[in-house]
Amino acid sequence: MTMVGCAMAGRPTLEQARADTEAAMQRIADEIPGGVVEVRTPDSAYLACDGGGYYSINRWAVTPQPGFDGEAFVDALPGRLGSDFVVAETVDIRSPAVAFDHASGAVLDVKVLGVEGDIVVDLLGLAPCGDGDPEGV
Repeated sequence: MTMVGCAMAGRPTLEQARADTEAAMQRIADEIPGGVVEVRTPDSAYLACDGGGYYSINRWAVTPQPGFDGEAFVDALPGRLGSDFVVAETVDIRSPAVAFDHASGAVLDVKVLGVEGDIVVDLLGLAPCGDGDPEGV
């Protein structure tokens, strides 16, 4: 595929782009010990791309089992995911975090957060631009 801004020549359908992004997010969620996924994708989860098409915003919160070490998880995650996940950056913020560029074209952010006394792994997946009507998805 050829990238032109946010638009791709020969880009996937909107449904396929979102499915690929959710599969990449599930791959990360599967690495979280005892993880329980809660989908927090906003209702207006599609935004227009320059040059046509749309991309989807996908947000999940994954609650790990007690005793989860978020910093160790983020440090080990790149080596556990395989070659389809390329570290875009490790983020120096108060919470352990890492960003990935996925082979599908998705951009994935992983942050370990303390929420109301609990630890949650926040997953944000931005799908690549896809062709289709978001009203029909």
